[in-house]
Amino acid sequence: MFKGTKGIVVLTAAALLVVAIVYAMSGGSQSSDSAASSSDDAAAKLRVTLDPQRFQGNVRETYQIAERDPALLSQLHCYCGCDKTLGHHSLLDCYRDDHASRCAICMGEARDAEPMAQRGMPIEQIRDTLRARYSHGE
Repeated sequence: MFKGTKGIVVLTAAALLVVAIVYAMSGGSQSSDSAASSSDDAAAKLRVTLDPQRFQGNVRETYQIAERDPALLSQLHCYCGCDKTLGHHSLLDCYRDDHASRCAICMGEARDAEPMAQRGMPIEQIRDTLRARYSHGE
């Protein structure tokens, strides 16, 4: 009945069709909501900071600074004491969680650092300026 190359092609196509139908009926394919959720999860894992859209007002603005320039914040020390209490290694770490959202020092440092960097101020000078402003926990 199915002889030669033509027969093999027909049998292979039929087998693939059966496999596709079984796969579809078993729920093997993801719904579009599930696929969108998976891509959102992947994007969140790649994110360096928390999503600024989670916050409002000045807090959102500082999380946007961190999102725009994580390299800058990673080179700066945070003077609120979170290195000792939370194990943070740089100002960027404050924006990887919600700590900065409730800390005026973290927000002030980010807000002050960005325009200095944009003016081309060397990182050492930015650090010195922030140290003078914030090292007393003010």
